[in-house]
Amino acid sequence: MFGYVTPDKGELKVREFECYRAMYCGLCMQLKKDYGFVSRLLLNYDLVTVALLADGLSGQQGCPRARRCVANPIRRRCMQHDTDGLRLAADALVLTCWYKLADDLADEGLARRAAAWALRLLLGRARKKAAAARPQLDQALAGQTARQQALEKAGCAHPDEAAEPTGQMTAAIFAACAATPEQEHILRRMGLFLGKILYWLDAAEDFGQDQRRGRYNVFIRMGLSREKAAETAALQCRLAAGEVARCYNLLELKLNRPLLDNILFLGLPAGIRRAGEKREKQRYTATA
Repeated sequence: MFGYVTPDKGELKVREFECYRAMYCGLCMQLKKDYGFVSRLLLNYDLVTVALLADGLSGQQGCPRARRCVANPIRRRCMQHDTDGLRLAADALVLTCWYKLADDLADEGLARRAAAWALRLLLGRARKKAAAARPQLDQALAGQTARQQALEKAGCAHPDEAAEPTGQMTAAIFAACAATPEQEHILRRMGLFLGKILYWLDAAEDFGQDQRRGRYNVFIRMGLSREKAAETAALQCRLAAGEVARCYNLLELKLNRPLLDNILFLGLPAGIRRAGEKREKQRYTATA
């Protein structure tokens, strides 16, 4: 994923902010526990939402603990600990990053390919462990990565078709959040449309860079200007966001409803309104 699925920080209550930060820091610690120190470099906000959703559906409270970490060695912070949602998020993060690096090896310049190759070398053991824990997810991500590369090689100029592999990857991750079989179909559809939103926002933001470097971008293939690409991305995202919201409202959450409401009904629309703009880095860590 791409770091677009975040809360609207200004609208969070203090307890909601603390809960979100505890989950973010908890995911960092889960990565370290399951996959070693290097895996913590992969941490992003999108998979925090996965952890919140999985635990919210199952109702698992977890065991928050006050701990120090490398980012904040002096002051203890509350961190969520060892929930099924965090384990899923950690596994999914390792796998998605592994296949993102595979995509980088296919279409980036020499320097970035070298960096991607080196990081894949470091993550090889972690990827094998994550794939063993989530074989169906690993298979889905591998298949959709190959599909994405084929579409790019063919010069796909249809935004919905180009976004389909990312949508299917996100669908597979969200389906793994289900606490009951009945939820799986809803979550898969929710993930499909959310994944497409992430793809379009990323393509709109990277438009200028992709144009300069001669890389594939579906909006460039469509012959759009940068401004028109941002408008097209925003329109596509708004249509998809309605289906994300419809699916989300069908779910019965036992925990984390206020936080997830903020992320999907405030944070995500704000990201869509900024389609095509470079994002400022948000912080939910100890220095936030």
